[in-house]
Formats: sequence, structure tokens, C-alpha cells
Amino acid sequence: MIPRQSSRESATRWHRTFSGHRNQVREARCFVRAHLPNHPDAELIVSELATNAVEHTRTGDAGGTFTATIKQQPDGTIYMEIEDQGGPTVFGEPTPNREGGRGLHLVSALTLAWGVKGDATGRTVWVELPRSDA
Repeated sequence: MIPRQSSRESATRWHRTFSGHRNQVREARCFVRAHLPNHPDAELIVSELATNAVEHTRTGDAGGTFTATIKQQPDGTIYMEIEDQGGPTVFGEPTPNREGGRGLHLVSALTLAWGVKGDATGRTVWVELPRSDA
């Protein structure tokens, strides 16, 4: 297991690297909750993205990691990303009998914008969230 790495780069940007184990998805949610306590959608979104990284990329292989980054923008919107270690570029479509495959639809519904950058050797999924007025 790799040691926990966390960094506060400024008052409005944080990142942390997690090992690629399923139990680290819960830790990623706790990390986001600690920095964005008034933005409940952020915790759900990071859970979806971290789960995808662990289950569908080389992040879930022995020694794999993923990194979560949170940035609070000057206008109050939130930018988050999950960086994984790459893997396949095509995933199954959701069907009525398939348990998974709906997470990115949920992410799309809860964000202002989202996207993917990188390639099969390493990918970053990013989202922009509306400002929390709480």
C-alpha cells in the first residue's frame, strides 16, 4: 500500500493520491466532504468517478493509484478531477438488466460541464460544479 499523499496547494486547491483499492473510494468521498462540506453533489460525483477509475482502468491493478483534485474557482464554481492510470477506451452501454453503466449519466445531470482528457496510458475525468450558496 502506498502512503497517503495530500497537498493543500492554496486556499482554494487541494489534491490527494489514493491507492487503487475499492475502499479508497470511501476515502475520496471523505476528502471531498472535508473540503466541500456544503456541496453534497461533489461527494456523489467523486464516488462515481473514483469507482470508474478503480474498476475500469489500470488504477485497480496491483500498485495502481488515482488522484483527486479540487479547485474552487474565483466565481465560486468548483472544478474537480480524477486522474487514473489509463485503460480501455470503450465501455458497455447501460441496459435494463445491467447493474452498472449509469454513473456518467448521473455525473452529466449534476454538473455544469464534464469531460475526459488523456489516453489509454493515463486519463483525467473532470467536472465543473455550480457554486454552493450554503
